[in-house]
Amino acid sequence: MKEVFILIIFTLKDLLDEKGMTQTELSREKGIREATMSGIINNTIKEISVMNIEKICDALDCTPGDFIKVIPVDNLEKRRELIGRKYHVPTTTKEERIKMVNDALALSTLDAPEPTRFTKQLTDQFIEGKISQEELRQMILEKYQM
Repeated sequence: MKEVFILIIFTLKDLLDEKGMTQTELSREKGIREATMSGIINNTIKEISVMNIEKICDALDCTPGDFIKVIPVDNLEKRRELIGRKYHVPTTTKEERIKMVNDALALSTLDAPEPTRFTKQLTDQFIEGKISQEELRQMILEKYQM
Protein backbone atom coordinates (compact mmCIF):
# COMPACT_ATOMS: atom_id res chain seq x y z
CA MET A 1 0.00 0.00 0.00
CA LYS A 2 1.36 3.40 -1.02
CA GLU A 3 1.90 5.93 1.77
CA VAL A 4 0.09 9.22 1.34
CA PHE A 5 1.27 12.30 3.18
CA ILE A 6 -0.73 15.41 3.84
CA LEU A 7 0.21 19.03 4.27
CA ILE A 8 -2.08 21.13 6.48
CA ILE A 9 -1.94 24.85 5.82
CA PHE A 10 -3.80 27.84 7.15
CA THR A 11 -5.22 30.41 4.75
CA LEU A 12 -6.46 32.68 7.52
CA LYS A 13 -4.71 35.75 6.09
CA ASP A 14 -6.79 35.47 2.91
CA LEU A 15 -10.00 35.11 4.91
CA LEU A 16 -9.11 38.10 7.12
CA ASP A 17 -8.42 40.21 4.04
CA GLU A 18 -11.75 39.13 2.57
CA LYS A 19 -13.58 40.10 5.78
CA GLY A 20 -11.66 43.40 6.12
CA MET A 21 -10.09 42.51 9.46
CA THR A 22 -6.50 42.41 10.67
CA GLN A 23 -4.94 39.63 12.72
CA THR A 24 -4.42 42.10 15.57
CA GLU A 25 -8.12 43.02 15.56
CA LEU A 26 -9.12 39.36 15.59
CA SER A 27 -6.60 38.58 18.31
CA ARG A 28 -7.84 41.36 20.58
CA GLU A 29 -11.53 40.80 19.87
CA LYS A 30 -11.39 37.09 20.69
CA GLY A 31 -8.59 36.99 23.27
CA ILE A 32 -6.23 34.90 21.16
CA ARG A 33 -2.53 35.54 21.84
CA GLU A 34 -0.93 37.58 19.07
CA ALA A 35 1.94 35.07 18.86
CA THR A 36 -0.63 32.33 18.23
CA MET A 37 -2.30 34.41 15.52
CA SER A 38 1.08 35.11 13.93
CA GLY A 39 1.87 31.39 13.95
CA ILE A 40 -1.40 30.59 12.21
CA ILE A 41 -1.00 33.36 9.64
CA ASN A 42 2.61 32.33 8.88
CA ASN A 43 1.94 28.57 9.00
CA THR A 44 4.54 28.08 11.71
CA ILE A 45 2.22 26.96 14.49
CA LYS A 46 2.70 23.36 15.58
CA GLU A 47 -0.73 22.92 17.19
CA ILE A 48 -3.93 24.90 17.61
CA SER A 49 -6.66 24.43 20.17
CA VAL A 50 -10.24 23.68 19.22
CA MET A 51 -11.24 26.67 21.36
CA ASN A 52 -9.13 29.02 19.20
CA ILE A 53 -10.59 27.52 16.02
CA GLU A 54 -14.08 28.14 17.45
CA LYS A 55 -13.17 31.74 18.33
CA ILE A 56 -11.89 32.39 14.80
CA CYS A 57 -14.99 30.83 13.24
CA ASP A 58 -17.25 32.87 15.52
CA ALA A 59 -15.49 36.15 14.72
CA LEU A 60 -15.36 35.55 10.97
CA ASP A 61 -18.69 33.72 10.63
CA CYS A 62 -17.02 30.79 8.90
CA THR A 63 -16.19 27.10 9.29
CA PRO A 64 -12.72 25.63 9.93
CA GLY A 65 -12.61 24.44 6.32
CA ASP A 66 -12.68 28.06 5.20
CA PHE A 67 -9.15 28.64 6.54
CA ILE A 68 -7.66 25.17 7.14
CA LYS A 69 -6.62 23.37 3.96
CA VAL A 70 -5.43 19.78 3.65
CA ILE A 71 -3.24 19.08 0.65
CA PRO A 72 -2.45 15.43 -0.16
CA VAL A 73 1.15 14.92 -1.18
CA ASP A 74 2.37 11.73 -2.82
CA ASN A 75 5.71 11.57 -1.02
CA LEU A 76 7.53 12.98 1.96
CA GLU A 77 10.16 14.76 -0.13
CA LYS A 78 7.49 16.70 -2.03
CA ARG A 79 5.91 17.67 1.30
CA ARG A 80 9.25 18.98 2.56
CA GLU A 81 9.77 20.86 -0.69
CA LEU A 82 6.35 22.53 -0.43
CA ILE A 83 6.91 23.46 3.19
CA GLY A 84 10.39 24.83 2.48
CA ARG A 85 9.34 26.96 -0.46
CA LYS A 86 6.00 28.37 0.50
CA TYR A 87 5.99 28.40 4.28
CA HIS A 88 8.41 29.54 6.91
CA VAL A 89 10.78 26.86 8.14
CA PRO A 90 13.72 27.87 10.33
CA THR A 91 16.80 28.04 8.11
CA THR A 92 19.33 28.58 10.86
CA THR A 93 21.46 25.93 12.46
CA LYS A 94 21.34 25.31 16.18
CA GLU A 95 24.79 26.92 16.51
CA GLU A 96 23.57 30.05 14.71
CA ARG A 97 20.51 30.24 16.98
CA ILE A 98 22.73 29.90 20.09
CA LYS A 99 24.93 32.76 18.86
CA MET A 100 21.86 34.92 18.12
CA VAL A 101 20.45 34.23 21.59
CA ASN A 102 23.75 34.94 23.33
CA ASP A 103 24.14 38.22 21.46
CA ALA A 104 20.56 39.25 22.27
CA LEU A 105 20.90 38.26 25.93
CA ALA A 106 24.15 40.20 26.21
CA LEU A 107 22.41 43.33 24.96
CA SER A 108 19.14 42.85 26.86
CA THR A 109 20.71 42.23 30.26
CA LEU A 110 23.18 45.11 30.37
CA ASP A 111 21.39 46.57 33.41
CA ALA A 112 20.35 43.24 34.92
CA PRO A 113 22.45 40.63 36.71
CA GLU A 114 21.04 37.86 34.51
CA PRO A 115 18.15 37.09 32.13
CA THR A 116 14.77 36.31 33.66
CA ARG A 117 13.69 32.71 33.88
CA PHE A 118 10.91 33.44 31.36
CA THR A 119 13.37 34.88 28.83
CA LYS A 120 15.75 31.97 29.36
CA GLN A 121 12.95 29.43 28.80
CA LEU A 122 11.93 31.16 25.57
CA THR A 123 15.49 31.32 24.30
CA ASP A 124 15.93 27.62 25.06
CA GLN A 125 12.81 26.87 22.98
CA PHE A 126 14.22 28.98 20.15
CA ILE A 127 17.61 27.25 20.30
CA GLU A 128 15.87 23.87 20.09
CA GLY A 129 13.93 25.08 17.04
CA LYS A 130 10.54 24.77 18.77
CA ILE A 131 9.59 28.41 18.15
CA SER A 132 10.55 30.83 15.39
CA GLN A 133 12.53 34.02 15.83
CA GLU A 134 9.34 36.01 15.23
CA GLU A 135 7.46 34.03 17.91
CA LEU A 136 10.33 34.58 20.35
CA ARG A 137 10.31 38.32 19.68
CA GLN A 138 6.52 38.57 19.93
CA MET A 139 6.32 36.65 23.22
CA ILE A 140 9.04 38.75 24.84
CA LEU A 141 7.37 41.97 23.65
CA GLU A 142 4.00 40.82 25.02
CA LYS A 143 5.50 39.83 28.38
CA TYR A 144 7.40 43.06 28.96
CA GLN A 145 5.06 45.59 27.33
CA MET A 146 3.85 48.18 29.76
